[in-house]
Amino acid sequence: MTEVKNVLWTGGWDSTFRIIQLYNRGICLQPIYVIDKNRPSTTKEIETIEMLSAKIEEKFSNSKGKILPLKLIKRENIPFNLYLKIVFKIIKKQRKIAKQYYWLACLSKKYNHLEEGFHRADRVQIINFEDLIEIKDETQHPNWIVNPKKTDFFRRQIFKNIRFPLANISKVDMKKYAEENGFIDIMNQTWFCHGSTTKPCQKCIPCKQYITDNMGYRLNMS
Repeated sequence: MTEVKNVLWTGGWDSTFRIIQLYNRGICLQPIYVIDKNRPSTTKEIETIEMLSAKIEEKFSNSKGKILPLKLIKRENIPFNLYLKIVFKIIKKQRKIAKQYYWLACLSKKYNHLEEGFHRADRVQIINFEDLIEIKDETQHPNWIVNPKKTDFFRRQIFKNIRFPLANISKVDMKKYAEENGFIDIMNQTWFCHGSTTKPCQKCIPCKQYITDNMGYRLNMS
């Protein structure tokens, strides 16, 4: 396949798993990283992505996939969208939703079919699996989008240009698959902590989420 696929990549567990999936399916990937000046781990995450890119290409040298140089987008440069901002605020009054979903919705206006890497435990806070409908993506593998017949109007506006390739699996499922397929070493080099650049702080939201997701062993990395 020669078509370039835009993929959000943070250097974390979920997005790295998806990168490996696509790379092994022969996809030419354009990784995208959104720079948030309020995130202390930004430099660490970018360095991790560069390191992981080399590791993936080395590990899967027989793949026809390709990882293009990382595209950096400053969060403040994502075009403001008043309509989506109002819709997001309405959703926020009804349920927990992270502010990143507003600017991801804005970004998906430019990069259609943008993929959101949240897994099963993340998804259930915002979208029930029954609210999604399965499609076949460019790789002819299962992917998921919001079902317009089952998703309320406001969430449909935020997520209509986004796909959810990991919506039916958990971090533990990904760990098992990586172990069985010989790339758990790469997965264990991903970075997730927002509060430190040396070792997990164990206090930030991603660190706490790893414990919730039965992945507490990752907090012992250095």
